[in-house]
Amino acid sequence: MVFLNPFIVIIGMIMYIIPYLWPLSFAITMFVYHILLKNRDEHIKRLKILFKLKNIDLSLLNKFKEENSLKILFGYLISFTGFSLIFIKISNQLEKVYNKISSIEELQNLEYSLPKFDSFLFFLFLFFIWFTYTRLINKIIKDQFYIQNIEIQKNLIDKPILKYRDSNFVMFLRIITFNLYEWFLLISLIKETTSLYIADETYKNIEEITIKDKYEKTQEEQKETFFELITPDKFNTKEEFLSYVYSELSKLDTVTRLKKMDEMLQKKLLTKEDIEKIKKLF
Repeated sequence: MVFLNPFIVIIGMIMYIIPYLWPLSFAITMFVYHILLKNRDEHIKRLKILFKLKNIDLSLLNKFKEENSLKILFGYLISFTGFSLIFIKISNQLEKVYNKISSIEELQNLEYSLPKFDSFLFFLFLFFIWFTYTRLINKIIKDQFYIQNIEIQKNLIDKPILKYRDSNFVMFLRIITFNLYEWFLLISLIKETTSLYIADETYKNIEEITIKDKYEKTQEEQKETFFELITPDKFNTKEEFLSYVYSELSKLDTVTRLKKMDEMLQKKLLTKEDIEKIKKLF
């Protein structure tokens, strides 16, 4: 995974304002989308491994493919390029026709002066831009928003981090703000996705995730065996034994703690009086 600094978006926004630098600004924007999509694919890939290690049902993630989402970015680039070229062509044609207009009647018939095929291409590429961009936004936001909800259900994260945005509404806001909204969206997405990957620890390499999971399992096994091996006769006094049991039980959550005390009672390692003493301490 690659974590971007939101400052890169601010640089792109400044370049967008400066004449003749908008191609560089557009390149920065596409680079940011490229990283966000690449991180999305890697996020799903690592989550599937994490789910497998923690014995969580993988079918919950089956509809989210860790495919090469960059295809949709490539489609958006083609659509944007085609739209830009046809827009420039139509603008030049309109300028030529407008310069020849000498009456109001000719101005009213301006729309008939444009080739129908060019007009068709204009709206076709506009449709493709809308379609590919909304798909792109859904890949980054919608997919990971639903995945985030699954992570909350499975106690992998505590609370929502990534905010939901409707892709069509995002496109609408881009149009009415003359692309200003897109810059703020990218800054927010960089911050939110980075926080999400850190929270669920998928920012780590797959090897690190595997090692951490094995360590946690070993720790759990040690906790299990501890209560089987410990006996009062290994301590000088009963109070020393109870003190040690209390210190170990304090490392567990309430439910597990009660379960372990019940097991020790059944194995006659503790008496009811001992358990009452330990409970009072808690």
